[in-house]
Amino acid sequence: MSFLPVDLTDRVAIVTGGNRGIGRGIASGLASAGCKMVIGARDVALSEEAAREIEQEYGVPTLCVSLDVKSRESIQQMASKVIENFGRIDILVNNAGVTARGSVLDMTEDSWDHVLDTDLKGVFFCIQAVAGPMMEQKYGKIVNIGSIAGTGWTDIGGINYGAAKAAIVQLTKVAARALGPYGINVNTIAPGSVDTPILYVDRTAEQVQAYKDNAIGKSAVGRLGLPEDIANGVLFLASDQASFIAGQTIAVDGGRFDLM
Repeated sequence: MSFLPVDLTDRVAIVTGGNRGIGRGIASGLASAGCKMVIGARDVALSEEAAREIEQEYGVPTLCVSLDVKSRESIQQMASKVIENFGRIDILVNNAGVTARGSVLDMTEDSWDHVLDTDLKGVFFCIQAVAGPMMEQKYGKIVNIGSIAGTGWTDIGGINYGAAKAAIVQLTKVAARALGPYGINVNTIAPGSVDTPILYVDRTAEQVQAYKDNAIGKSAVGRLGLPEDIANGVLFLASDQASFIAGQTIAVDGGRFDLM
C-alpha cells in the first residue's frame, strides 16, 4: 500500500472498526505516519491479528480494545483505556459501520435501529468520549467516515444507511463549530464505491458484479476505490497541513460524475 508521506510521530490515533476493510487501511496508513495505534472493534481476535501485522510492518505500539459503538459505556471504557495506556488521544477516526439492506416498504425496525445506532449514534458518542481529553490538550483531529450515500447517491435498498450517513454531514458541521475553538478539527470523508467486505453484504454474486460495473462506469478514473485511497484522505485531514479545514465533507469517490 502507498500512503502520503505525513509525519504524525507519537500521535495517538483511534480507528473504530480498524481491523478490516477501509478501517484496516486507515490504521495502516496512520501507523505508517508514526502514530501509536488503537484498534477498537467487536472482533478482538481479528483486531489482535491486525495489530500484530501493523506492529511488525511499521514498528509502532498498537493497542486492541473491545468496542461496541452501539454502547455508550463500551465507548467510554475504550477512551479511558487509551488514556491509561498512552496518556492522550490525538486522532479519532469514526470508521465503524454496518449495513442492513431494505427498501422504504420492507425496512424492518430492527434493521433501521441497527444501522442508525451503529453508523450515527456510535459516531456521536465516540466524539463525545474523546472531546474532553482533546479539549484539555488543545489539540485534536476527528475524521468521520461518511459515504456518497449521504451526499447525493440514492440507493433505494439502503435507506437506513443513507439516512445515517447524511446525518453525519450535519453532525460534522456542528461538532466542528463547537470544538474548533479548542484546536480540534472535525471533518468527514465520503468514500465512493470501495472494494471491501461490506460491498458483498446482502448481495448475490450477480448483484455485486452489477454494482461494480455500474460504479466503475460512473467513475471519472474508471475503477473502484481501495482502502488506501480513503486512508490517504484521512492522513491529510489528520495532518497539521489541514489545520484550516473544518466542518467539511470531502468526497473521495473517484470522480463520480453522476454526483457532480
